[in-house]
Amino acid sequence: MGTDFSFVHCADLHLGSRFYAVTEENPGLGKRLYDSVFRSFSRIVELAKERADFMVISGDVYDDTNQTPRTRLFFCEKMREFGKPCFIVRGNHDFKTSWDGSIAYPDNVRMLEGPDDRIVMNIGGREVEIIGSSYTTMHTSENLAAGMHGTPGMFTIGMVHCSVDGYSDNADYAPCRLSDMIGKDIQYWALGHIHKRAVLKESDPCIVYPGNIQGRSPNETGKKGCYLVSVTGDSMEKEFVPTQEVLWKSVKADITWKKDVSQLVDSVIPECPEGSVVCLTFVGRGPLNHVVRSDPEGIAAAIAERAKCSTDVRGIETRPDADLEAAAQGKTLVSGVLRTAKRYSELSDSELLDLLCPEGPASDMRPYLQYYAERGELRRMVDDAALALVDRIWEGGR
Repeated sequence: MGTDFSFVHCADLHLGSRFYAVTEENPGLGKRLYDSVFRSFSRIVELAKERADFMVISGDVYDDTNQTPRTRLFFCEKMREFGKPCFIVRGNHDFKTSWDGSIAYPDNVRMLEGPDDRIVMNIGGREVEIIGSSYTTMHTSENLAAGMHGTPGMFTIGMVHCSVDGYSDNADYAPCRLSDMIGKDIQYWALGHIHKRAVLKESDPCIVYPGNIQGRSPNETGKKGCYLVSVTGDSMEKEFVPTQEVLWKSVKADITWKKDVSQLVDSVIPECPEGSVVCLTFVGRGPLNHVVRSDPEGIAAAIAERAKCSTDVRGIETRPDADLEAAAQGKTLVSGVLRTAKRYSELSDSELLDLLCPEGPASDMRPYLQYYAERGELRRMVDDAALALVDRIWEGGR
């Protein structure tokens, strides 16, 4: 028995993302990332042309409301190239768009504005209904999903850009509960908003976040792309298809049992795909602790050169090859540093901030350290500083 119909579900394209922070530090990588979003969407369109009857895009087609003419033209050209129906709802990034009048979408693109906005297609004798609700402001506390209902007897796809309770931290973006989507005569919920793909419910109904189509930061690692959904009778098959141009990948470089830096680099290379952005965290315990803490960026650069990738040092969690608890019990300078560090580590980040920036010249640093305190990173920074100092003391005594 053949497939009745199939469609591509994607969201959070963020066409035109400028990657300011990356570009400022590394213009070449910034340019690659800027282009990567367009390349990823081009692959999605090729997939849909070959294997789908239509496409649904659940919000944030563009990265902001003031998208450039080039970005708008690119999307329109891809839709003309696709030629089949494409349905869109607006999200928080594209709740309104520029150039609606002067760069019109082609006829195969349909915008769904509200819960009563619906389109019915006949595909091979089967009626398929598309419904959707769009943002009208950047932030909305309205539960858009709650007001959506399908038509009994039809296969209905419900499109909404939302924050499902328990799956998103952004509660001010069309918040809803999973229960709001059940019993609505909607067979497939095509969601958007969170940048991590997740199947919230496999069936009755199927509820899916496809994630974004291209990782944008070290917090968005792993494969990115879209879902190809095939419907046969009452059953559905979902195939995730990766389309990202640049893969962000988290890699741990473990110094344990390594005697020299070459061994460390050799151990990491197989985990670093060519062309990717590797987010490195140095971990483990051993004699390489000192050299890693002395020049983590240099080691990362050596890995990047060998693997033909880009690297970003995300953390240094290494420890010296020594019993720190025993060392803290002595009467040496190292013992004093470790005991002091332990006292500091028992303080909260806000208490540490008050201790480090009480008044006078030290208070000038408060706005900078406040950033790390609010993210719960200040205690870790103090621990790292103490270990670096201990390593320096031991190194000087060798």
